[in-house]
Amino acid sequence: MVFSPEALAMLGNMAGRYGILFLIPLAGAWLLHGLNIAVGPWFQAPPQRGLSLGALGATLRSLIALPAVAVCLATATLVTSGYVFNEVFVYWFPNFGFAAFLLFVLLVVNLAGPRTAAVVQALLTTTALSGLLVLVLAGLVAQPAETLEASTATGRLDMRSLGLAALAFLGYDLIRYIDADIVRRRARNIMLAAIAIGGLIVWAWNTTALAHVSPSRLAETGIPHVLAAKAIMGQSGRIIMGIVVIAGSLAATNLLLQAVTRMMAGMAQTGSMPTWPGFAPARPWLPLFALIGMSGLLMALGFAGSDWLDITLRAGLILWLAGIGLEHLSPLVSGRGRNRDKTARFLGRLALLLGMPTLGIVLIMTDPNPGMLVRALFALAAVATLLAMFGLVAAGRRPTRRHLKASHSKEGVLQ
Repeated sequence: MVFSPEALAMLGNMAGRYGILFLIPLAGAWLLHGLNIAVGPWFQAPPQRGLSLGALGATLRSLIALPAVAVCLATATLVTSGYVFNEVFVYWFPNFGFAAFLLFVLLVVNLAGPRTAAVVQALLTTTALSGLLVLVLAGLVAQPAETLEASTATGRLDMRSLGLAALAFLGYDLIRYIDADIVRRRARNIMLAAIAIGGLIVWAWNTTALAHVSPSRLAETGIPHVLAAKAIMGQSGRIIMGIVVIAGSLAATNLLLQAVTRMMAGMAQTGSMPTWPGFAPARPWLPLFALIGMSGLLMALGFAGSDWLDITLRAGLILWLAGIGLEHLSPLVSGRGRNRDKTARFLGRLALLLGMPTLGIVLIMTDPNPGMLVRALFALAAVATLLAMFGLVAAGRRPTRRHLKASHSKEGVLQ
């Protein structure tokens, strides 16, 4: 998700605000997520992850952030792709029409099955990464077209910068929902490679952008990545960045659609969602249609680009970030895992348990509109609670400790 247009814009603004020092929060976020990969409890059944609050609490933990992020991010990024397609490639094509077309394409891809969705995901991610790499290489040999400011920064580093950088790296943890033996065996290596490659590319890209665009312009614009691409390669740069934006939007949305639908299918298997045909692990079409339909409805009602959508998306991402830290509470309390008496693992989990929620609180307190953000957080919690209660009631049973233990032994824990 680090190649989505929202992440590129956020990191570009950070590069303009802090100059070359933006590498500090970027490296800090990379270390936090790397620590999470090293000590995280992976590949447990989704409803049993995190806090031990019973069936309702465990189901709520799974539903409170990801579905909202999937719907809001799909709406925001695909409409952004529509605008880019309209301005860069085909001027007469309606931008909302192109966004709806992309949404339909993703529906077809995910209905085709997990293997097709995984292949498309790899192609989209490679396309976005390759486009940024081409622009970086071009920026290294091109001469800046403008005289840059002497100052390299327009702001001071603070905790908010670390929190924003941490949000940009979210997404690697969704690998837990990919049902492939090779992924499960090499999960940590794959996740570390993902954030390492992503971090290096966005660092190289924003450093190159600073060499061609003044920091103040990068900090003030809503499209710093497009501005930098045009400064480096002119119209060709706009075209390449347009491809990056569309591919990155599709990759981020496709990843979330795969993760949320498979997460809910897994919840049906453990008694937290009804075992209807639409929740089958191989083809979880019911949650897929629900996510696609809600995103399409938001587009049709004109919520794309609205403050409400942006704030709801930020609320979902903050809950996701905080949830990563809270996942370490249960392992700390129970001392689960063969390395439970190792001090380094204990301290790492404790740091994440305290650090990730703290970053979430900092992001709330320093948000441009904290009041609306807090209301959005409570709204997401209320909707997730209702959905969790419906799922448990429709499932017709509450998972017992025996069910939880059986599911846990089947899934296994990568310690």
